Amino acid sequence: MFLIEFLPNINVFLLSVGITHNTPRKITNEDIAAQAIVFFTAGSDTVASMMSFLSYELATNPDAQEKLRKEIVENSEKCKGKITYEALLKMKYMDMVISETLRKWPNVLATDRVCTKPYTIKPAVPGEKPVHLEKGTALFLPTFSIHRDPRYFPHPERFDPERFNDENKKNINPYTYFPFGVGPRTCIGSRFALLETKVVFFHLLSHFKLVPIERTMIPIQISRKSLSVSFDNGLWIGLKRCRE
Repeated sequence: MFLIEFLPNINVFLLSVGITHNTPRKITNEDIAAQAIVFFTAGSDTVASMMSFLSYELATNPDAQEKLRKEIVENSEKCKGKITYEALLKMKYMDMVISETLRKWPNVLATDRVCTKPYTIKPAVPGEKPVHLEKGTALFLPTFSIHRDPRYFPHPERFDPERFNDENKKNINPYTYFPFGVGPRTCIGSRFALLETKVVFFHLLSHFKLVPIERTMIPIQISRKSLSVSFDNGLWIGLKRCRE
């Protein structure tokens, strides 16, 4: 038996379940090898989903796509078409576009954490009761709804990479933006996933423009059959070759 209580004013799910704590054990070479394989394979679906949403946003926001493509072309000329890790790190607008995509379309609806010490959440509105969290309580934090909360991100439905420019991103509360989780339990593969995405779009936008086609569904219809953020009926985007 378990009880879920939804608190709309603080965006927290409480899940009262029995939590078991595994005893520490020695990590073997087989464990390390298994984790290494998972590192490269487990994120394939989530990375593909992120790239799909990014393609959609660029296709439907041509100004952002053109600005990103300009940055890509400039860096491609500097490295003679052979992208380097250092060059990717210098592409600030690429970071901004990907960050905004993950803000608007996080891969998971919620992330879970365990309370490590007793804590009381004070009432946010008159008449609301305080919420007392005991040590060991499992918490489900609704990533999607927090990323779309206008208190933290004005006009949340708008695709606006400028939210993450050097001037604005310092004002973002890190606990309101966590597409890969937050803290010591954050996704171990986040940097690899971001690097994959940057490399793919560097080469893709070097030669093509992403454009909506007749089968492109605008706006996207989010699937109600999946626990992850995905779309119904597929995502169709056209490729238009750029002039060399």
